[in-house]
Amino acid sequence: MISSSHGMNPARRRSYLAFVPVLTLGLVVACGGDDDGSGDSSSGSGGSSPSALEERLAACPDLSLTSDPSASACLVGTYEGTTPSGEACSLELGEAGAYEFTSPSLSVSHTAPDDTIFVFDHTSIGGYELLAWKVSDPISTETWYELDFEAHFGAGVDEATSKIQIEVTEYGEDTTTSVACVVDL
Repeated sequence: MISSSHGMNPARRRSYLAFVPVLTLGLVVACGGDDDGSGDSSSGSGGSSPSALEERLAACPDLSLTSDPSASACLVGTYEGTTPSGEACSLELGEAGAYEFTSPSLSVSHTAPDDTIFVFDHTSIGGYELLAWKVSDPISTETWYELDFEAHFGAGVDEATSKIQIEVTEYGEDTTTSVACVVDL
């Protein structure tokens, strides 16, 4: 749980308060899907065996909004995908919030500072898996980073929405650069 006792900047608090509704929306979508039986079982994750990556993500602990950085150990690895414009991008996640992100418009090699904020959530509901992880540096006058990692997968998810969405944002003194990277599952 995120505590305001850490003297969190109001802008940072808003950033994390924005994270909670995204998780809630994902759960509403998961529970409120079309279940009239008319779906095409020959396509999507629901009609085929899960990939090795899906199995690994599904093995992550079911935790609700924990700030324990060790909860993300199950995510360690390399993820290769494409930006919305079709360019190659990749994320290599290491231990304790360290990561390397590469895309044509943003490359980051990052080790989380001591006061980094972590939020991890993994929820499984009726064949639908939602896994979200957020890593955010403390706000400073220097460059700081945020990483958002969100995966939707499982037997209850069709092929079009079975993916990992990664967004890395670099906040500079006068600029902000954000890149999305999508990894199909």
